[in-house]
Amino acid sequence: MLPPSGRRGGAAHYNACAAVSGHRGRWTAALPGVLALLLGGCAAVGPPPAPDPDPDAPGGACRVFFADLDRAVTEAGVRDGIGAPAEAHPYLRGTRFLQAFHDALNAPDLRVAWLDAAQQTDRDARALELINLGGDALRGIELPPGADNPWQAVTDCGDTLRALDRLDTDAAAWHEARDALTVPDEYITWHRAAGVYPVSRWFIRAGVGAWQRGVRDTFENARPDDDPAYRYAPAEGAAVAQDQATALLAEAERDALGRPRLPARDWQRLFDAYAPVIEVEGEAPHNRIGAPGQDADGQPAVDTSHPVVYTSVSSTRFAGETHVQLSYTWWFTERPVDHWFDLLGGALDGLTLRLTLAPTGELLLAETMHNCGCYHQYYPVQGLLARARPDYAEPPLVLPGPGLPDAGERLHLRLEDGTHYVQSLAFAAPQPGSADGYTMRDYDRLRSLPRADGARRSLFQPDGLVPGTERRERWFFWVAGVPEPGAMRQSHRHATAFVGRRHFDDPDLLERIFKPAVAD
Repeated sequence: MLPPSGRRGGAAHYNACAAVSGHRGRWTAALPGVLALLLGGCAAVGPPPAPDPDPDAPGGACRVFFADLDRAVTEAGVRDGIGAPAEAHPYLRGTRFLQAFHDALNAPDLRVAWLDAAQQTDRDARALELINLGGDALRGIELPPGADNPWQAVTDCGDTLRALDRLDTDAAAWHEARDALTVPDEYITWHRAAGVYPVSRWFIRAGVGAWQRGVRDTFENARPDDDPAYRYAPAEGAAVAQDQATALLAEAERDALGRPRLPARDWQRLFDAYAPVIEVEGEAPHNRIGAPGQDADGQPAVDTSHPVVYTSVSSTRFAGETHVQLSYTWWFTERPVDHWFDLLGGALDGLTLRLTLAPTGELLLAETMHNCGCYHQYYPVQGLLARARPDYAEPPLVLPGPGLPDAGERLHLRLEDGTHYVQSLAFAAPQPGSADGYTMRDYDRLRSLPRADGARRSLFQPDGLVPGTERRERWFFWVAGVPEPGAMRQSHRHATAFVGRRHFDDPDLLERIFKPAVAD
């Protein structure tokens, strides 16, 4: 999450690590182990398991089906990294975006749309869990009467139980469901307690501040004149004018949550219109992008023979309205270990570019983040002013934006050799010379990948982490409470600050960092 020694801002990173480790002393070095033993013992005495559902009660067959399915998913270790469903309402899963509406659910139409979204989130996750479960485990789950397959059972039983639970109409019932769908943050509080966080955070914040100053000194919002070692551009056929994309959003019908209702072909037109050009310095295998997979041991591997960028749609709230966010995610085989004390190198690396569009379709903001949740950077395009005092303990890194594009221009990102740090971000016309065309795929394909043994598994573990991508920085930065600092992780699971608490998908993220720009 911070640069290593020998790279941009490296001294600050080393000093932050040394400060965190050198001031705790021997007694605090032993404290985490003692606390882990104590807390591990406490965790062993948890609440009793929920009683098995009564199959003879109304909806009982559906509750038994969900209970059996959840048991099989847990035992097989294929729980989707987005999180588990609500225990009392196993057909619902929450997101941080939905959490933004918790105080507004008295409005019936909004509550129905909120429940629809929570139910669809569960259906999507369960569809992937069923595929990844497969085999005898899937065949061993008894279906409720009337269902021909488990996918149909998920849909039909969800509708049945939602009606029986009276979530659309009973205030007490939907209040309970709302509270059950509160999404926990991604921080481990006892790590902070064990790491004497009230003291250690000041050393971490000093290191973060030094790194941010280094980035501000070197970042450019203009495209460099020299040619990169690798240039990746959207494949032919992805040429859609951005003004046409703007019209798609401006004219779209929206649900009560403010999300546009667009067919898949129009979402693809939006992705085509804003697809970036990715430029990487350094002609080395670790600078080529590709499609992640898993080897026979479940470890990540990247096929760089065919460049791929993964796309996803999300939503956020700003100035009382819902804004669409388009995300483009790509992966490298590794961030190479640069020297013996390199804390940040390791298997698999990648970045996400996220673009926030106003309800009227205009591009407001670009953001970049490494897929560990590290190096989250903001580039305002129009309509936003950075607040003088952002509402976060760790100040966000807001950099000069790329300005508005001219016709035919695409967003170009230049990345550093090895570290893949963003060196420049700017709109520019297509450059002469060769570029490798990348294919766009749905990000959800990463949640169910084929393995050499014929099974299917998500790239991500149930905790959202990618196995085998651990970094040495965890030896120092566990005190910040971020699980496995530096490891790659699934969308919706990105903590993006060492000091305080911040997530890539916080629905009030923009509100706490920016305010609307006032037109002259």
